[in-house]
Amino acid sequence: MKLTFIYHEDNKGMERFYNHLINNKDFCRICKDCYNCRGNWSYREDVGRIVIPPVDREVFIEDPSEYLPEIPRGDVVVAQLHEDLLYEIPHMMEDKGYKLLIVPSESPKDLSLSMRNFLKKSCEKLGIDFENPKPFCSLKKKEGREVLNKFIEYFKIGYPQMEVEVENHKVVNTKVIVSAPCGETYYISKRIRGKSLEELKEEIFNAHHNYPCLGSMEYDKELGDTILHEAGYIALDSVKRALSSYRCKNRYCSKGCLIQP
Repeated sequence: MKLTFIYHEDNKGMERFYNHLINNKDFCRICKDCYNCRGNWSYREDVGRIVIPPVDREVFIEDPSEYLPEIPRGDVVVAQLHEDLLYEIPHMMEDKGYKLLIVPSESPKDLSLSMRNFLKKSCEKLGIDFENPKPFCSLKKKEGREVLNKFIEYFKIGYPQMEVEVENHKVVNTKVIVSAPCGETYYISKRIRGKSLEELKEEIFNAHHNYPCLGSMEYDKELGDTILHEAGYIALDSVKRALSSYRCKNRYCSKGCLIQP
């Protein structure tokens, strides 16, 4: 599967998504005691990017071709662009065989509702699947969505999924199955090892802010909260799901087994 990122050169979030997938050696330098918890995998051969000059959000672009170069053939496009440029993306994709367009929203301003509706209808007419995850780590598999599901399985990004091994109410081992697209799941996976179950909620939220999350602190009307907080709830939920088989049967247990919300 071939993936192409298309974004403006000042977009730090898209840079992080791209560098996570190619597993750039300088991508993560958070821990002083780094032992390469991410491993040596890379999708460098399957991931490309087109980076174009920044454009003020308020500027009207009459001719998108002045900004958008030809794109290579592929399967999936992940794009964050000025909305006048996004209009052209589905048609560019159709000519190159793409079957899925993902426009992630890390802030309420990343994609307007009107543009989302336009892209959805435009992609549908062209036989292209479309997703606007808010945030990107909310992306889940869906029944009957073959290309979307294959994308998540192949690149192992989307709604985080982990395996957690517990002994005596303490996390002794973790494994990342699906990472948040920004790579945060690997950091959380490392941070919770050795922690007791009652410490996990605080540890996860601290890791979420320290990484740091790409989500905006601006209130999002659609979510009824900030995207930063939504991503934090997703991170916590992914660990709670991984711990489901370790739920203590003692309702009066004081070890924090259920990780109370």
